Amino acid sequence: MHAECDENREFFRLDHETALNFREVKSDKLANKQEILVRNISACGLLFRTESIPPTLSSSIWIELDPKMMGLCKEIEEDLLILNNGILGRVVRISEGEPGISYDVGIGFLRKKDMTPEEIEDLLSG
Repeated sequence: MHAECDENREFFRLDHETALNFREVKSDKLANKQEILVRNISACGLLFRTESIPPTLSSSIWIELDPKMMGLCKEIEEDLLILNNGILGRVVRISEGEPGISYDVGIGFLRKKDMTPEEIEDLLSG
């Protein structure tokens, strides 16, 4: 793993490729782990690539992470919304990855301090 810094970015990003599961909140269907690959991670979110239909822009998603990734995320942002070995986030960007083959999906981590207790409860009860 090596560090990558882009001067247009607000947060330092770490290149880190690993498979993951995700699902849109309010849906019980997990995406196929083999088709989804985390590309990089920062204090505010992560980028993954999928060959499947991407989640809807602005949708809330749950991202299942391995213990190493979960520890890394907790280290760089302590105020994350964590549920069942996963982190809650919102889809903030979708772009074409490999033309005609895949999509790059940008996820912004949801943080407790940015939400009211009612919003958190509504999200978690989905």
